[in-house]
This record gives sequence, structure tokens and C-alpha cells, in this order.
Amino acid sequence: MKKIQPVFCILLLLSFALNAQSGNMQKKQLNMLTLGDSNGSFPFSWPVQLGQAMPDAQVFNISKSGRTIGFLNLGDSSLNSLFVIDVNLRKAAELIKDDSYNFIVIELGTNDAKAVFDNCQKEVPGNLEILINKIKHSTYASISGAKIIIISPPPFGAKAEATVKYKGGDKRVEKMSKAFKKIARRNNCLFINGYKTPGLDINTMTADGIHLDETGSKKLIAPVVEAILSSAR
Repeated sequence: MKKIQPVFCILLLLSFALNAQSGNMQKKQLNMLTLGDSNGSFPFSWPVQLGQAMPDAQVFNISKSGRTIGFLNLGDSSLNSLFVIDVNLRKAAELIKDDSYNFIVIELGTNDAKAVFDNCQKEVPGNLEILINKIKHSTYASISGAKIIIISPPPFGAKAEATVKYKGGDKRVEKMSKAFKKIARRNNCLFINGYKTPGLDINTMTADGIHLDETGSKKLIAPVVEAILSSAR
């Protein structure tokens, strides 16, 4: 029987070790932080659908109903993302513990498009850019290295447009989609045009023209999943 050379044994073991390491890297779990408003806070919301579409990923959702990017909504300062971003980032860091986020997905702007904020629309893109920079320059290493994905707000349906509260909102979020795309590109973020979500019918996939049902939420995250998978390759 031919004797196996020691050098060959070492190379063989090294090959096995590298293959095992490569397999572990491929199976590494993705961690995602989702930051949204009421469309991200329901039991069937888009962060939930994101987790279901990517079962090997872990989704940490800190969405809150009524949240804006940078306006005082309903007289509640806790709904202003810029005002509470430091608190939210600390909360996010505590949730992830010793691990890190791979992606931070932001879907905000619907509440910033309310009729009451009609005269403040020029501030919205700038507020988003400030929010992005606060996240990118976070003192928490688990957060600052994450890739940010910006989803612009979905359209407003006829039922919403018929109310005083949301009247004219559809035109406002349409403008946001164009401005948010520029902001995302300038800050090296991924951009998803929620206003032009493929297959989304805002009048049949909402009860009120604003809040997406389960089907609408699935439609919204489909391009997000595609972007994550493409970026993570």
C-alpha cells in the first residue's frame, strides 16, 4: 500500500477547512432593521412579509403608526423620526446585541404627505437626507456599516384623496419618489420606487386608500427582496 505523504494530508485537511468555512459564510444569516410608519406596524405589514419572503433572515422591526420623517404629527414628538433617531438607534443596537445589521430598510413619507404639511414639502427630501446621515454616522458599529434601502411611499388611493386629511397626498408622494431617488443615489443607498410598485393596485389592496392589506404589502417588498439578494451576492 502506497504511503500517503504528510504534505498531501495537510493540503487535504486545509481544503476541507476552507470548504467548510465557505459554506458557513454562504449560510450567514442576514440581519435587517425596518423603520416605517403604520404600513410597517400591522401583523401582516411589509416587514412581516419581508421576513416571510426571506426565512433565513432576521428582521428587527421598529415601525410605528403615525411616524413621519421630520414633522410633528398629531402633536406627538415621538412620531418625528429625526427627533427620536438617537433613541431608535440605541434601541436597534440593543436588539442586535453583539451582531450587526446588514440592511436597514426605511419606508417613510406617507404621513409627511398629509394635507396639513402641504406647505412644508420642500423640507421632506432634506429631512430624509439628514436621517440617512445620522444612521450612516451612528456611533454604533452594528448600525453604521449597514446598507440602507429607501422605499418611497406607495400612492394614495381614491378613498384617501376624498378626505380632508389626505387630499392632494398622491401628488405629494409622487414628487417624493423622484426626490428620494436622487437622495438615495447621492448617499449610496439602494432605492425602491414604492409609488410605482409592480402589481400594486392601491384602490383594491387597501380599505382606506392608505393602509396596504396583506397582498399589497407583499407587492411592496417583492423588489426589496430582489435588491437585497442582488446586493448580498
